[in-house]
Amino acid sequence: MSGTRTDDVVAPHGEVGAGVAVFEEYLAHLAPHNPQWLACPPPWCADLRLSNEEVVGGAERAFSEAAARGDGALALPVRITASDVLGRHLVATRSITPGEVVIVEPPLLLALRAKSPPYCSTCFRRARDYTCPRCGFFLCGEGCLTKRHKEECCFLQRLGLAGPTAEEQQERELCERLAAMAPEERAQAEALLQRAKVTATHQRHYEVLRHYVVVPAIQTLVAMSRSELTRRLVLSLQGHQDEASQRFRVNQRRIVDVVVGALQASTDAALVHRICSVWDTNGFEVPLGWGTRVHGLYPFASLLTHDCRANTQQWFTADGTLVLRAVDHIAAGQVVTTSYTDPQWATMLRQDHLRVSKQFTCTCQRCADPTEMGTFMGSPKCSGCGGPMVSSAPLDPGAVWVCHAGCPHTASAKQVAGEGANVGAKLRGLDPTDGAAIGTAADHLKDRLHPTHHVLLQLHVSTLRTMADKDLRELSDDALETLAAIAKLVVGVVMKLEAPLTRLSVRMFREDIRVRLEVLRRQKLRGHGIDEELKGLTPMLADCEIALGWDARMPAFEPVLQEYRTLLNTSG
Repeated sequence: MSGTRTDDVVAPHGEVGAGVAVFEEYLAHLAPHNPQWLACPPPWCADLRLSNEEVVGGAERAFSEAAARGDGALALPVRITASDVLGRHLVATRSITPGEVVIVEPPLLLALRAKSPPYCSTCFRRARDYTCPRCGFFLCGEGCLTKRHKEECCFLQRLGLAGPTAEEQQERELCERLAAMAPEERAQAEALLQRAKVTATHQRHYEVLRHYVVVPAIQTLVAMSRSELTRRLVLSLQGHQDEASQRFRVNQRRIVDVVVGALQASTDAALVHRICSVWDTNGFEVPLGWGTRVHGLYPFASLLTHDCRANTQQWFTADGTLVLRAVDHIAAGQVVTTSYTDPQWATMLRQDHLRVSKQFTCTCQRCADPTEMGTFMGSPKCSGCGGPMVSSAPLDPGAVWVCHAGCPHTASAKQVAGEGANVGAKLRGLDPTDGAAIGTAADHLKDRLHPTHHVLLQLHVSTLRTMADKDLRELSDDALETLAAIAKLVVGVVMKLEAPLTRLSVRMFREDIRVRLEVLRRQKLRGHGIDEELKGLTPMLADCEIALGWDARMPAFEPVLQEYRTLLNTSG
């Protein structure tokens, strides 16, 4: 692009190795979406409170205006480098402020997820009854019979799921026979025929859903045939292919054999395996604005290094554009990280998830600490003394568990995993919006699990979320006291494990602030001073005011802020 330069964006080719050149080219395509990369960015880029939609909406115009003025030089906040341990990764080129937008990246590809409900194959909205007349895959209607869908459809229709033309001929013959029947017999036959048609339709729809698993590979092959840059980007992304692994065998049976055999979309099984491994390793789960979830490929964001306490977090706009924001301060030269697991999971679960889905073992500070930064999130209670049990070697999934309180009791990893499975089975089917049921379940588990065990923590988080829109003034003093204790416990754990501006942090800060404000309101009515307690809320208020406005799907913070101001103005 005229007026831009990327020579200072990446390290020398010899340092990074193969695959960097394609990212240099790709950065030129991403630059118009990232005016904050300009050496002289527009002033609004410094406003940390702008929503993700506002950031994306103003980007291209701002970049075009800068280029027209001759101010198109780039000064990216990150650069690509490599090491034997981390492979290709991103490091900060300067100090990055918490809340700052680091990367805006439209999806290279969005694709249906396996086991999804019926989604439109084109726009990914929830579909109803309309299906493509050629391939049988769900669409919103004729308006979604786009050129892109037709390119994929020419392969998908070979599955034969569009609707049986042979059955239509049989139906015409049956109608002729029905016409000759007596009225009562005809009515019974028509009812049976209608039920058969409904059953056949449901069976075809089930087969369509079962074949969602092949859609990412088909969409990728089509996109690679359309664009040389896309082809090079996909093949440059990391993928793990171990022919002895269960994942490889599953991909062979469910995807590769279908794509190469029935669909004849490629004759190169190795290429299809490569595409599968790229999606397995690099695919992001993307929540779209209309409530559906898909998988997305974002090549530049795929260079981020995993850490269970990451310094950035990815957000997604309604149409699936990725907005990567710093959630903690990042110093110049520091590795830029994100998390591919749920922070509410204990180490054993996070490690299992990463080994299966990303094919690596995380060695971050949290994973290497038996106590998980002093939270004991994975600790059942010791059957000998009631203290927390911890793994003697957290990075070894088979290591013996010992009592952290010092008693000689031990347990095998299998026993601890079994206890976790038993707890999970008892909670299966629990309604996350049923506050009473959640409270009862938590009470039943207190004798078996450490107070901050991840299962209890998630129950407490659910309790706080069920109260997010409730009027706390309706609670009794005892109920409010219980809720305040839960909020204090959850926030205490979250502050140890998460950076301040993550989704989990600010959502829990919001609920803690609401509860504490109601406690302070009641204390004020009883004549107690509340000034110091109100001042103590300032840091959490500032974090919530910044981050809760980034996405309209987050709970509103303005009413909470207004309540705080009202108390502040009437105190003293």
